[in-house]
Amino acid sequence: MEKFRKICRWLHRELGFFAVGLTLVYAISGIVLNHSHHWDPNYSPTEDSWFIEAPGTGRTEDIREMVISSLQINVPVENTWRASKTEFQVFVDRGQYDINLETGQVLKSGFKKRPFLFDLNFMHLNAGKSFWTVVADVFAGIMIVLAISGVFLIKGRRGLLGRGGVLMVVGIILPIVYALLQRN
Repeated sequence: MEKFRKICRWLHRELGFFAVGLTLVYAISGIVLNHSHHWDPNYSPTEDSWFIEAPGTGRTEDIREMVISSLQINVPVENTWRASKTEFQVFVDRGQYDINLETGQVLKSGFKKRPFLFDLNFMHLNAGKSFWTVVADVFAGIMIVLAISGVFLIKGRRGLLGRGGVLMVVGIILPIVYALLQRN
């Protein structure tokens, strides 16, 4: 049994060091994604304001071309909307421009990627597929080995037959109880 524990210690140590980076990726993004109902973990809102030459309140067809040309938008325009006699809106991917036709004031609102968190969440959700699926599967296998080898590292009353065993059983029962309660 001591030789088995020695192998478990070696596996746990080597794989544990290897898994630190990936554990942080999944732990940090997991916390962030768990609270996505409070805020957008991938994008932060942006807002900017400036003035263009006031297009006036003429025909919508004429105003549309004038406004788009004045805004010098470098992404495709998805749609436009004449919200009222004096308000015109231009919609683009991840944003919109609100133009006051009488004053020429432009309010641009949109979203930009949150640096670092966007990338962590991208990996956590395996949005890229292909290579990252292999990495995620290998990491999951490593986590299984760490969990099993860790059980045998400590002996005695703090190990599997004592407090450690009790904590392990609680850790196993908790997700089972939650899953059963969620089904009802």
